[in-house]
Amino acid sequence: MVRNPQKRFAYEKARALRKKGLSYNKIKEQLGVSKSSVSLWCRDIKLTNEQSKKLADRSAAVFKLGAKANHEKRIVEILVIKEASKKEIANLDRDNFKIAGAILYCAEGNKTNSASVTNSDPRIIRFMVTWFKEIFDIPPNRLKAYLHIHYGNDERKIKKFWSGLTGIPLKNFGKSFIKPKGTGHRTNILPNGIIRISVLGKGTGDLRHKILFWGEKIYELSKIYQKPS
Repeated sequence: MVRNPQKRFAYEKARALRKKGLSYNKIKEQLGVSKSSVSLWCRDIKLTNEQSKKLADRSAAVFKLGAKANHEKRIVEILVIKEASKKEIANLDRDNFKIAGAILYCAEGNKTNSASVTNSDPRIIRFMVTWFKEIFDIPPNRLKAYLHIHYGNDERKIKKFWSGLTGIPLKNFGKSFIKPKGTGHRTNILPNGIIRISVLGKGTGDLRHKILFWGEKIYELSKIYQKPS
């Protein structure tokens, strides 16, 4: 039993508001008491199905608004990071460009057969096409392309997309691998599929070894920055 007159008033008011279907938070705000007190005073009050639904809907709406606000705030934060990060890399001279491509090849390139790179990201593929041309004087018409796409994708349209992006002639596109229907994979994740670009002509094995050995050298040089264990 609540004996203090002020607390008694708050107690009775809280119960009356709860019976009207107000949430504990709303009652707390109106009466200026703690949520734990409201919960204790009103724990035996059963809300109607309609009141419970309204509270649930209101809670979901508040959560959605909060999530949207947090999302928009995060977008602004990322834009600030983006602008600051770009200023930290002022230029990409030839040596840095060579190193960047070698590292990218070591991550995404073929290690055992032809000198080739496979990826779905148009930026990476375009970077590597430019890299082969600038570092090894291998133009796009000396590259072969192969697609890995899903059943139902427009193969001709996808070939035109990659050809336009890379400058690789359509005649240099080999037979595409088409993933059969009913494999359980969504076809809209990679609308342009995955592409492998390979260097044509003699000496591709030596070229591959050269790039991979550049990668080894980069790793060896990086040891000067590694702290002793």
